[in-house]
Amino acid sequence: MAKFSELGVESDVVVGKSIDMDELFGRHILIEKTIIQPTKFPGKNSSGLRMQMQVVLATFLEDGSYVKRADGTPDGERRSCFTGSDILIGAIQRAETNIPIINKQRQEKGLEALCLYPMDTTIVKVGKCFQFT
Repeated sequence: MAKFSELGVESDVVVGKSIDMDELFGRHILIEKTIIQPTKFPGKNSSGLRMQMQVVLATFLEDGSYVKRADGTPDGERRSCFTGSDILIGAIQRAETNIPIINKQRQEKGLEALCLYPMDTTIVKVGKCFQFT
């Protein structure tokens, strides 16, 4: 009998209490998951998309690493936020497209493959635009 966890099926949900983007600006965070879908509020941005992010308010160590749970996942409070920022949505879409190319180049150099998530970042606001750093 198969265990569900062995079937390679991931739930397509983001967990965590909602947090406003304003509360994330300038904070060192981990993004564990993103879901990009058509927006429920047409006309708010040019792409017609919205992105939900599952972020972890992790504890970062001096060497830049973060505290992990016994199962290897990031330790910290999970929060959820939505954004219609075309810049952030486009950045995640480009990262998803680029990761296989980057990993092929890394493999050719004998380097370990990168996983997109969890993603270590800070979200900054520059004028009216949001950016990952």
